[in-house]
Amino acid sequence: MNMNIFDGLYGYEKLMLACGFILFVFALAAIMVMIVQRRDFKMAMGLIVLAIVLMGFPGIQTLKINKDMVELDRIRTQPQAPTDPAQKQQAQQVLADLERRAADNPQLQAQVSDGYRAIGEVDKAYDLARSVLREKPSAQVQATLVPVLTAKLNQVQANAPIAAPPPAAAGTAVAMTPPGAASVAAAPPAAPAPASASSAPAAPTPADSARQHQIAEIAQQLQSTDVALPAASHAALAKAYVALGQPQKAQANVEAARRIDPNIRINPNVLRAARTGDHP
Repeated sequence: MNMNIFDGLYGYEKLMLACGFILFVFALAAIMVMIVQRRDFKMAMGLIVLAIVLMGFPGIQTLKINKDMVELDRIRTQPQAPTDPAQKQQAQQVLADLERRAADNPQLQAQVSDGYRAIGEVDKAYDLARSVLREKPSAQVQATLVPVLTAKLNQVQANAPIAAPPPAAAGTAVAMTPPGAASVAAAPPAAPAPASASSAPAAPTPADSARQHQIAEIAQQLQSTDVALPAASHAALAKAYVALGQPQKAQANVEAARRIDPNIRINPNVLRAARTGDHP
């Protein structure tokens, strides 16, 4: 956690801190001169007190921000979202306070976004991540947002599972030759039964089209980051590209995920679709 003293402060707080420091240095110099000249320096002492007051309020805010940043680091590294409502509410308050102070700090915004992801607020995390990505942030900021984009991609795809390979048709009849009828010509194959309406591929609904568009958008954001992606992100991208009908990209991400983590578990239907090019 690398922060300078101005990080997270509002503009007026930065001004108070700077003016207070300048006034403190000036008053201290004035006191030294007055002592040498044996003059009364009560007026300069008043300036010292004013300088301390000016620096005090921003200083208190800086201490609170530093405390919240320590809590933010703890939130981001927890293995799963909190289940205790009180604990989650406390985390939400810390994140909301930091978000208000992160307007001009992309790195802090990205960390807050990842904090929302860690407590299960994936939609809120992604909305903040999108606003950060629009400003074309640094590679460090993009790396902080990778878990957020991965979580959002997985969330969207959770409602669009990869279909398993279709089973063989159940109504297919096998021609049997009755005993003692070897001289009888084989019966012609039965006419195929008319396909039921339920077996026909359903036309994509507006919700399906919107989901496809969102999957494509998030996959593009994730693939466009200027950082090396972890295995989990490549696995999410593999499933996304299968859903988008791009098996070559899916297979490339499967291979990348396995290079990074040979033990990673990938949906078998994703593996099949990536290899064969089948699209569910």
